Amino acid sequence: MTEPTAASPRVLVVDDEPAITTLLAEMLAYAGFGVLHAHGGAAALTLARTERPDVILMDVMMPDLDGRDACRALKMDHALQHIPVILFSSADERDVHWRGAGADAFLQKPFSIRALPAFVRSVLANGSS
Repeated sequence: MTEPTAASPRVLVVDDEPAITTLLAEMLAYAGFGVLHAHGGAAALTLARTERPDVILMDVMMPDLDGRDACRALKMDHALQHIPVILFSSADERDVHWRGAGADAFLQKPFSIRALPAFVRSVLANGSS
C-alpha cells in the first residue's frame, strides 16, 4: 500500500451507488491517490469547485445529473475545464458519446479494478483535452 502524500494526485470518484464509490475509492487510495467522493453529478460539481481534484472518475448513469451533463458543465467552467474527466458505464462507448460530452477517457464496465490506478495515471500523464 502506498500512502497518499500532499503531492499525491487527488481523484474525485463519482457514482450514485455507494458500494461502487467505496470500492473505487479504496482501490485508488490503496494505490496512493488522495481520494474524494461524491454520490451524484450535482454533488460532484459542488465538490470539484471547492476541492479542485486532479482528475474525476465519474459514472454516466446517475439520477440527479447524468455524468455526461456533469462533464459538460465542468468543461464549460473556466476554473475547472482543465481537470481530466474519465467517464465509465456499462453501456457501449459508442452509445455513451463520451467525447461529445468533453470527457478525456472512457472505461466500460466491468473494468479491471486492479488496472484502474495505472489507467488513471495514464490519463493524468496525457493531460486534459
